[in-house]
Amino acid sequence: MTRKAILQIGTEKTGTTTLQTFLAANREALAARGFVYPRFCGALNHTGLAAYAMDADRPDSLKHPFGGIAAADIPAMRARLRAAAAEDLDGSGTAIFCSEHCHSRLVSETEVQRLRDFLAPHFDEIRVSVYLRRQDQIALSLYSTVLKSGAVPDRIIGIPDPENPYYNYDRFLGLWEKVFGQDAVSVRIFERSSLTGGSIVDDFLDQWQIGPPEAFAPVADENGAISPEAQHFLLSLNRHFGEGSTPEDWAIRGQLVASLSAGFPGKGLRPARAAAQTFYKAFRPSNAAVAARHFPDRATLFSEDFSAYPETADPAVPDTETLARVAAALLVERGREIERLEAEIAIRDARLLGRQDRLEDAAATLARAIARAPRQPGLHRTSGEFLLRLGRNQESLAAAREACALQPDNWEYRHFLGIVLAACAEPAAAADVQREALSMKPGHPGIKRALEAALSQCPPPAGATV
Repeated sequence: MTRKAILQIGTEKTGTTTLQTFLAANREALAARGFVYPRFCGALNHTGLAAYAMDADRPDSLKHPFGGIAAADIPAMRARLRAAAAEDLDGSGTAIFCSEHCHSRLVSETEVQRLRDFLAPHFDEIRVSVYLRRQDQIALSLYSTVLKSGAVPDRIIGIPDPENPYYNYDRFLGLWEKVFGQDAVSVRIFERSSLTGGSIVDDFLDQWQIGPPEAFAPVADENGAISPEAQHFLLSLNRHFGEGSTPEDWAIRGQLVASLSAGFPGKGLRPARAAAQTFYKAFRPSNAAVAARHFPDRATLFSEDFSAYPETADPAVPDTETLARVAAALLVERGREIERLEAEIAIRDARLLGRQDRLEDAAATLARAIARAPRQPGLHRTSGEFLLRLGRNQESLAAAREACALQPDNWEYRHFLGIVLAACAEPAAAADVQREALSMKPGHPGIKRALEAALSQCPPPAGATV
């Protein structure tokens, strides 16, 4: 039985996606140090914890992946999660749970207690980890999120509700402290100057003595914010989605949102400095209460520097050129994605023909695909393979070189180029290329064998004794 757990509950907009990606990517490295990142409640984000603990009569799409569509489904859903937990929590190390939805979804003492009752049979000790971010910054970050969800907000930063536990950290923490005990709740401030290494990952590793960052594979910082241009575009788009939109419409919209997130990252629109200060001031009393309990040496819970905000709000209405520029970028990106998918289909079809020994048909299929999508490196690489099998070595060499030119950091393409060079009776060039491939993929046995074979075909240096 696993006897200790670290329960990271958010808050939202404090880098939890980055932390979850890191923990999931380093499961083996964590296990080697005595820490387990379970899967039973979610492979990446442990959303199953909030899904289990929410009241049955509260509809929430978070429950759907676990089978909790309607209130009547909840008992069976909870039973499945209990069984999965019993199987997954096998005593192999300290468990780490991470889901910011514990912050946003569990809003009553009853729900927090239900989560504790769910986990308590498996642990002697449960420590709750939470990061707090200044309320105006959370609200600003949420603007991108609500736009992505399809909403049409009428302002960048909303009207504050001092009693809302999402922002009222005194009320929010009070729920967890009452259920788990104040000493079990570890509070950190999500400000770069307060985080070890300026990173939530480094800070979390240090706080819980998990290990140095260099002992783990790094991950990219996950930032869900989008640029002002993308926000303007989404706001306009959302006005055309409503009751008449079908699930298929929303699926297509979801693809556009993903493209916007990838192609237009940024800090987003900013309200006027006075608006941000007004929002923050509504939570000063509750912040002071949290500081008194957890940070008695701090004058204020958060830094009160608002200089990042402009004197006047960023323009709320986009010009048509901005919308057209975003639309054009999306059109190009979708076209490239279609081209990539068509290339995958052509490669699949060619390989099916190859298995039927229809090599000429396979090569012709790839040639037609290359004519339509000449900048897809996989097409050239696969074409080179079939041309080599057909004995059309010089054509294969041209295809292999084009694949490497289009994707120079692909070690397999470079390895294949070396094979083709050897087939074209160019062993010295083949050896050079295989050395490059080996530097990109150290220790690869296939590259090492190809390099040795190429070197064995090279003539001895001038003046060498045979």
